[in-house]
Amino acid sequence: MADKLILSDLTADYDQFMDQFNQYLQTRPVWKGVLTTMTSQTLLGFASTVGVHSQAALIRAREDSFAETAQADDAIRAIAQMQGTRMTRKAPAAIKVLLTSPYTVTLEPYSQLTVAGIPYFNREQLDLEMDVPAEYELYQGQVVTYTVIGNGADYQTFISEEDRFVVSDFDTTVQIDGMFLNRASGGLWNFRGQPAFSDLTLADGRLLIQFGNATFGSVPQVNDECVIRYVITEGDSGNNAALLDKRVSVTGFSLIEGTVLDNPTGGSDEQPVVVYKNVASGSLGTYESGVTKNQYISIVNTYPGIADAITQAQREINPMDLKWMNVIRVAALTTSPWTQQQKNDFIDDMERRTMYAPRFLWQDPLSMPRDLVINVYAFNTAVLSQVKQRSEEAVRYLFEPKPGLLLTDFYNSDLVTAIKRANSGQVSYVMVLDPTYPMTVSPPSGITPEYEIIQGGGILAPSVYAYAISVTDSLEEGPPNKWIFPQIVSSGSSIKLRWRTTQQAVEYKVWGRLYTDGIGLLATISGSTDQYLEFEDDGNTPPSGPMPSTISSAPIRYNSLRSLQINVFYADRQQQIDGTPERKTTG
Repeated sequence: MADKLILSDLTADYDQFMDQFNQYLQTRPVWKGVLTTMTSQTLLGFASTVGVHSQAALIRAREDSFAETAQADDAIRAIAQMQGTRMTRKAPAAIKVLLTSPYTVTLEPYSQLTVAGIPYFNREQLDLEMDVPAEYELYQGQVVTYTVIGNGADYQTFISEEDRFVVSDFDTTVQIDGMFLNRASGGLWNFRGQPAFSDLTLADGRLLIQFGNATFGSVPQVNDECVIRYVITEGDSGNNAALLDKRVSVTGFSLIEGTVLDNPTGGSDEQPVVVYKNVASGSLGTYESGVTKNQYISIVNTYPGIADAITQAQREINPMDLKWMNVIRVAALTTSPWTQQQKNDFIDDMERRTMYAPRFLWQDPLSMPRDLVINVYAFNTAVLSQVKQRSEEAVRYLFEPKPGLLLTDFYNSDLVTAIKRANSGQVSYVMVLDPTYPMTVSPPSGITPEYEIIQGGGILAPSVYAYAISVTDSLEEGPPNKWIFPQIVSSGSSIKLRWRTTQQAVEYKVWGRLYTDGIGLLATISGSTDQYLEFEDDGNTPPSGPMPSTISSAPIRYNSLRSLQINVFYADRQQQIDGTPERKTTG
């Protein structure tokens, strides 16, 4: 039997496949010739192309089987679902309307209304009194109703026809023989012996309704009539309609008149797949069971309309302040402005989904608006108008609400990198004229000092002592969170601290001591251009003030773009080095 050709399974490279084929076939007497014009080479090219495609598919399939290496959106979402992270869908935009009826009438929840040809609905029952105008809140979406019959089996399911996450994440109701069921956005174990259904999302964005068993949730019995109602919504696109003063009409009630009082806000799209890539692995079992910090991070960051969020407990805000006990503070950046009602709905949902009984506190993150002036110098082959457009888009995207924006510092190098990437091979160099300082939003980090024990230098007794250095910049004071613990073994000693200065520091505070003195503030030292600063604790100065918090309690901040001016010019000096455009230097 002839030797078999075993192709490498480590590559998806076309040329390597061709080389392997040719090297093997040259040993066979029936196969001659390697000219590219020969039919044999054409056949090998076809075979190599198939091999490259198949091997690439195998490599991608292997990568998409694990959360750490998955790349395909569907694979990441499927893994997130498997790990217990519920995928959220779109959230509808809301408007306020003024309705007037010539007769007393009640509009049931999820009645269909229309504004300028756009479908809207009501979540709450609307009681209209005759000739009495009243304000109500409506939500954008088309109401869909299905009636299905139960079969008595455990874990019956219903899957919507609509995919791509267009079903509203908040507006799914189920009735069995006229009785409304509780909605669980995850598992049913919180509904032991209670009527309930589970509202989940498949990886392709379809709504999945799952019923329970004899112990948890509801089981539609044979011939039970199940009425399933959900809403198809435009999400974030619903915010773009100009509806102020437009007429409102109610399906089936032609005499009811209405006027829109404001433009729609609050609509949001499904979460980008990067959110699930970031939070799924650390939140195993999140369905309705927030317990660990990673699980709380997951349920907050996957909530519809949340672009980025930071959660903090007492130990992270101020361990010594008892008012933060059993509180989780959420600083969240939303894709569009939220009303107070939306914030309240978010808090209610978080407190329903936790396994413990903490209180959630909403805190609006603090925007730090920036005014940018940037000069971009392009090569002669570039079109300046295109370079300007791509540069503006790249910089604006850098400041858009997205995962990771909160507490992320921006530097001039970030702007330069973004512009060059957007104009590959067309930009010689970039000059950021304003701001001239780092765009810092993270709290100043504490400094870890070095120490030296000096015998005979003071009155410190044998013991273990604690010291930390906090930094104050132009915006706030950071926490002393990098403690050291020198030990003195001989009486009459002192401890000398030494630390490297930072460019943004306005002043440094030295915290420390223990033994019989407790811990407090020992000294305040102004910022300096020196590379190092020192402080010697000889034990004569008692610590003052209260024990500082371990983590700063300052608001969560983020960079935002207030104005952008990009000027584009052709670079004065240009040359090519190894085919790559480079800025020519003098000297």
